[in-house]
Amino acid sequence: MKFITGLFLLTALLLASCSQEVSRVEQRLVILGFDGMDPVLARQWMDEGQLPNFRKLASMGGFHSLPTSNPPQSPVAWSDFATGTHPGEHGIYDFLRRDAETHLPGFSISRVVPPEVVLPLFGMELPLDSAEIINRRAGTPFWSAVEERGGRSTVLRVPVSFPPDPGHRMHAGMGVPDLLGTQGTYTIYSTRPLAPSDSGSARSVRMRPDSQGHIETLLEGPAHPLKPDAPALNTNLLLDPAGDKVRVRLGDADIQLAPGDWSDWITVSFEFFGPASVEGIVRAHLISAYPRVQLYVSPIQIDPRAPVVPLSSPPDYAGEMAERIGLYHTIGMPEETWSLNEGHMSDHAFLDVVRTTLEEQENMFYDALDRLDSDVIVSVFVQTDRFSHMFYRGIDPQHPLHDETDAEARDAIAWIYREADRILGETMGRMGSGDRLIVLSDHGFAPFRRAVNLNRWLADQGLLVLKAGKQVSDVGFAAVDWSLTKAYALGLNSLYINRSGREAHGIVDDAEAAKIKQQIMSGLPRMKDPRTGLQVIRDVFDGEILYPGNANDDAPDLVIGYAPGFRASWQTTLGSVPATLVDDNNKKWSGDHCITPDAVPGVLFTSFKTEMPLESIRDIAHYAEEYWTTRRD
Repeated sequence: MKFITGLFLLTALLLASCSQEVSRVEQRLVILGFDGMDPVLARQWMDEGQLPNFRKLASMGGFHSLPTSNPPQSPVAWSDFATGTHPGEHGIYDFLRRDAETHLPGFSISRVVPPEVVLPLFGMELPLDSAEIINRRAGTPFWSAVEERGGRSTVLRVPVSFPPDPGHRMHAGMGVPDLLGTQGTYTIYSTRPLAPSDSGSARSVRMRPDSQGHIETLLEGPAHPLKPDAPALNTNLLLDPAGDKVRVRLGDADIQLAPGDWSDWITVSFEFFGPASVEGIVRAHLISAYPRVQLYVSPIQIDPRAPVVPLSSPPDYAGEMAERIGLYHTIGMPEETWSLNEGHMSDHAFLDVVRTTLEEQENMFYDALDRLDSDVIVSVFVQTDRFSHMFYRGIDPQHPLHDETDAEARDAIAWIYREADRILGETMGRMGSGDRLIVLSDHGFAPFRRAVNLNRWLADQGLLVLKAGKQVSDVGFAAVDWSLTKAYALGLNSLYINRSGREAHGIVDDAEAAKIKQQIMSGLPRMKDPRTGLQVIRDVFDGEILYPGNANDDAPDLVIGYAPGFRASWQTTLGSVPATLVDDNNKKWSGDHCITPDAVPGVLFTSFKTEMPLESIRDIAHYAEEYWTTRRD
């Protein structure tokens, strides 16, 4: 990862685009996504009068549940939405993909092809050609199809859009890394020892003030772009007492923060060769002041004014946007859910983060609407999803953390739905009389009360075997004996057979694979929660049947449809084998959708009566292409 990040820093090319006069578009198709909006909650709050604009939109065209993808995960569903195809065709099966050579998990959205030629020189490695970042999503998204036929599209923060598709105007969404090349690594500074992070997303730094309270420490940045084996780049962070506040000197900022305060954006520079440097942007949040100082520094965002990886199409659109609306979060998953999950951020601080990202996305979207130069405009707001993940405990009396959730957090999901309604009203007010509006979500939500250690079940069935003397295994299948293992789980809904000829240490031939699949498909639905006696897994889908014609080795052999209330444990997603089968979910991440798909459909609202049925999320792409073709003709 360090090597790849260094390549990004050194080889990314920033190209300028030419502006040109374009004609005003009169009949636009506007598609507004609210990730994770649930039809049951939407109906309830419409009936209660909390969502008047959604109710109005439903009366204009229609409202119904929208069947989601299988599995019902955001990168899968939004890829279905973009391409009008299923995972077997577009190639996105899960948030995570397993490396068949190592069995280790990796992010599913993009991959990096390093330079072919590197010149060793004076202890450095100088690439003589460029690294390439490739979106793993195959197929043609409908906005590209419109562009190919002479239309113009503006696409904003749609998941699985990194790197961005070429076109009139696009800003990448889920998939954009931070400056470290990760999906969001934050830093927590404390004068007290902190417990190790469960997620790997946190860097904890112990601070020791001198006799005057002065603290000198470092913010660790990206890998050295010329020396892959060198320590990471860093920059100074200085803290001093300032009455009941703390003076913070970091990057271009010299500010004072009171407990609970967030800073504005701070530009940080990491020098790596003489005057050469790479820049990022961060926000700082003071948790507590002296004598027990705790400071939170957000993931280091790629600076949209000088991006080291492609953020937009054309390349200068990201910087132009920063000039128009101010600096903004560029990471693909901007809400810092793991900070809240790890107890490094309060509910209130997280609410502040989401309010900020919501305002940023609004400003981007309204800017696109008001330009009147695009035939198709697509914008996805992810905040509904993040609130539903983190605050479902507030509306689920059976969740282990429900009783300790305060009133503000209990109202958080209803609040974000009211905000979505406000945004919808503003959108409708900015649209022309000939425009059409589609509002949808990629999936709904369900409670996440109990975490299922699927690899434990496979081990108990003798299908996954640990090395001699081992009863458990850490992440990455550290203690798994691959010479005896026939099946394993990794990711949120994926289960794989250890097939010979496909897996590096595969031992199962095709005939035995079919028998193992039947064994698992009949056994898993019979699994009961040892504590509650409830059914844990409702459906098990055969990947060969689910994804006909698939020829991609990334495809899982089986897709697991958990019953509502259950979900794969975090240990399962990363290839761990704990001692227990099912555990309480004691994380604030209390709602989820990675279960059986018919339990978590999305929503669909239209401002018009549809000429063709929109019966699944895949149908939106077909409608958009058909509408453009009909309107053009």
